[in-house]
Amino acid sequence: MNNSYSTPEFPNFPIEEFTSELEQENNELKSAIQELSTRLLTQLKEQNPELMDAKIIKQNDIQLSIILGRRQANGILLEFHRQVRDVVLNDMLSRVEKAFGKSITLDEVTGMITISLSDMKKFNQMEEDYIFTVTRGIQTYFLNLIDEFIPEDQTTRPDIRFFLYVPDHCGAQMFIYHESNGIVFTNDVFKPPTVTLDTNVVRGWWENRSKVEHVEKILKLGQKFEIDLAVTRRIHADVPKQPLAEKIKELPDLLIYEIGAIIRPNNWHPGIDTIGITEFVDFIDSIEVSDEFNNMNIKKRPDSRDWDHIHTHYRYGRNYFLTWDNGILHFAKKFKDFGINIMKPEEYLSQHQPTIFEEWVKEKINNTL
Repeated sequence: MNNSYSTPEFPNFPIEEFTSELEQENNELKSAIQELSTRLLTQLKEQNPELMDAKIIKQNDIQLSIILGRRQANGILLEFHRQVRDVVLNDMLSRVEKAFGKSITLDEVTGMITISLSDMKKFNQMEEDYIFTVTRGIQTYFLNLIDEFIPEDQTTRPDIRFFLYVPDHCGAQMFIYHESNGIVFTNDVFKPPTVTLDTNVVRGWWENRSKVEHVEKILKLGQKFEIDLAVTRRIHADVPKQPLAEKIKELPDLLIYEIGAIIRPNNWHPGIDTIGITEFVDFIDSIEVSDEFNNMNIKKRPDSRDWDHIHTHYRYGRNYFLTWDNGILHFAKKFKDFGINIMKPEEYLSQHQPTIFEEWVKEKINNTL
């Protein structure tokens, strides 16, 4: 068993100093945002030329829905990762090398590179702000494009309904715009509740197990944009063999976004995976040294892959983690006290109620999707 969640002996990362450096590079980030917006729009035009004919529905009623897939969303984040996340990690390793007085590679690092939850929240906010700025630029582009489509002799503004869905690690952002008779009624951004699926839930869908109807209901909620669905990259470690391994590629078609995983020295994808949270590592350490954990059947104990699923979920501030793993569920109460909601899919479905946001969506864009 490879649980290795010991707290690393690394110097604290100076988040304030690095944030100040980022603020000095703000103009460069703005330039990158403009470049990414142009690149993404070009990609959208090439893949979906029909989007450029938004006026064809009818002259006085323009409805446009755009759902960005994983590839396009990752394209937006690529520059962010390059300029922020990878810089952070390299800076951390440089400080570790300075502390130890020698050159160090990731293979030599034991434990896990972590920062505090409060510092990580700052990074999450930076990512959300970045996504927001890029996507607002895309929205503005299309609204200007619609303006160009309105005939010059048309004296009244058309009814415009615009929906743009952008997946993200911390939860999808939904841009909704409604204009009628020249009056803008809605120009808002919403985030649906975020739900992370454990691998056994996805396998239940693939293998048509007895509880597959619960998974189907969860998937339908995601496809109606009532919840944001995700899995962590550790699903590849859980399902390494074919034919199921190939099915992972089909998850984006179900609007299930694959977020990264916690960096481990022997399992790290730069630009995709992420550093961990110190408080979570300490929390898991306290579980693994408890009598409750040690008295469990060794085969039922959560292992490092289980912890990594939940750790990644926690690191991105997601709302619900759904699993049928009895080893994880055994500690659901402890996780609840720690601030992580872990439950079975059927339990989540029993308490899920339409939110004010969902009712708003049904009212405002019922004819858009």
